[in-house]
Amino acid sequence: MATSNFVYSQVTHPDEIRTLTLYPGSENDKLEGSIKHIQLPPSISPTTSFSADTRQQNTRVFRNTRRLLDIFEAHSHQSVESEDFGGDIWRWKLFESSKQSRRRSIGGRQFLVEEPVLGFDCNRIEYARESYDALSYTWGDLQKTHEIAVDDQTLGITRNLYMALMKLRSPTEPRCLWIDAICIDQGNVQERNHQVQMMKRIFSTASSVIVWLGDAEGSVRDTLEMILKCNWSGGKKNLFNYPKEALQGLGELFKRPWWKRIWIIQEVVAAKEIVVLLGDTIFPWKMLVDLCRAIQVAEFLLHPMASMIRSCGYQKFTVLDHFRRNKSMPLVRFVHCTQDYQATDSRDKLYALLGMASDVTPDDIIPDYTKPVQEVFLDLVRFMVTNRYDLDIISSGRLIISNPTAPSWLPDWRGLNTLRPLNSEEVGGHFYRASGNTHAVVDMTEFPSSLTAEGWMVDAIDFFDDTVTLTHASPSVIQRWQSIAKANVDITMMSLFWRTIVMDKDHLGNQASVSFGRTFDDFVNSSDKTRSRLVQHFSDAVTRAILGRRFFITKRGRMGLGPPEIQPNDHIAILKGCHVPLVLRETGDHMIVVGEAYVSALMNGELVSELTEGRYGLNTIKLK
Repeated sequence: MATSNFVYSQVTHPDEIRTLTLYPGSENDKLEGSIKHIQLPPSISPTTSFSADTRQQNTRVFRNTRRLLDIFEAHSHQSVESEDFGGDIWRWKLFESSKQSRRRSIGGRQFLVEEPVLGFDCNRIEYARESYDALSYTWGDLQKTHEIAVDDQTLGITRNLYMALMKLRSPTEPRCLWIDAICIDQGNVQERNHQVQMMKRIFSTASSVIVWLGDAEGSVRDTLEMILKCNWSGGKKNLFNYPKEALQGLGELFKRPWWKRIWIIQEVVAAKEIVVLLGDTIFPWKMLVDLCRAIQVAEFLLHPMASMIRSCGYQKFTVLDHFRRNKSMPLVRFVHCTQDYQATDSRDKLYALLGMASDVTPDDIIPDYTKPVQEVFLDLVRFMVTNRYDLDIISSGRLIISNPTAPSWLPDWRGLNTLRPLNSEEVGGHFYRASGNTHAVVDMTEFPSSLTAEGWMVDAIDFFDDTVTLTHASPSVIQRWQSIAKANVDITMMSLFWRTIVMDKDHLGNQASVSFGRTFDDFVNSSDKTRSRLVQHFSDAVTRAILGRRFFITKRGRMGLGPPEIQPNDHIAILKGCHVPLVLRETGDHMIVVGEAYVSALMNGELVSELTEGRYGLNTIKLK
């Protein structure tokens, strides 16, 4: 019986971690376990890294034209056990355990259909010496309202972790686990700094990573059954053959907090094998891959439930799986891609990404939880500017009225900036290069109160649309913008209007093709109910681009989309080493960063030769 509060024994070796052995028990038994220290094997450099030549896989969406009676698939011809086996660590299988008769009514006719009752088994192989599984979960409420007995001492844990351990605990076998809240002495800042540096090694060394997504309650219980069935080789692939509750549960599942936790990216990327724990059921990550493929097939079908599955948020999974397949990318790209992810400690918005960055070594930026949050991100700007001659990090800075003491060019680590950064595509997406291959030239003498950068003032905002910033594509508003543009820009620039409202990217983040733009007229002249799949893709691209932004015209007759805080006479600048144009506002002897902007005919290096050849005067711009 636990008699005192748990006291950690010191971690002394650089490669040393603790693991928890979770003792077996039944539902009513107290959680019990023991801690042991192990040494990680030497780290191995990743074989897969970011490459500019990598191209994002285009999702192929097929129109399903199944005939009415195709739902009566020949289940009776399936063998008792299918070939759906998998996993080196977690051995699982799907099989037909029995059959049941169901009465179905189609077109007024009654049919008696035999349907299979699905069986599913998933068991872990025996642990090898010093092997362990790593748990990926959310802390949730930080109050330690529950306990686990560790080596006859009491250790407080959060409710969500308690629930995960209760579901994960085997009734007969011990589990060997690495869990941050238990295996790291969270009160020891020096140890925490050290262990965070090892996080990628911890998860890549783990035999498997177990993702805890919470209980399978309400509609999510039906969704879980659908996940298993649609992954079975003899199962129904058409999602609309499943109960409405199962489709409703998709939205509930993908809205759970785990999907937006910043640390999950590294945990998923590093994992050798991933399984998902949902309620009492453990199933492989592969099943979510197959589920999302089925959603992509069904989301544009002419079916009353299509909009429900289309808006369920499954993209959170596909983005995460994309990170997993591509492994790493430059640090600033990671920071931009993950700006809307959340962290209990704001410093983790950077520290959680270091292990995956392709252009940063472990010695370049060392986690330090003794530093104030703002200092951590000031150090990031200093490092990128002085060591990488790169100013892209300041492009996600934005005038924050609620925090006037922070420099306008400092990224908002709190995630309050609702604008998706322009260069926030995952590997393979279209990447803007307004400044070409120039390198940042910055005077850091007065840093961090200000930084002085070389660049060009290329234009200024003349006026902007007075509409409140939009949250979705509205054809009527786009039509008004088109009328404004026709009255203020020449016919050559007007040909770029459709590219401006999608920021020259399609719905997947790839550079928009000419054929993609051909659906513009259909988009502005159609309603939601009459749109084809291609028009809906264009609508998605518009929504993706205009979300939270204002349409504007510049004094040189260019069109653009910028932050809502823009004002007439704000400058459009291209800074050396910063790949997107910035909106700057003159204030006394310095400029402040209002935000980044998409500006037609500027984004892909169109002006680079004119800039470097002197047509635009080179300025030294002091930013505060």
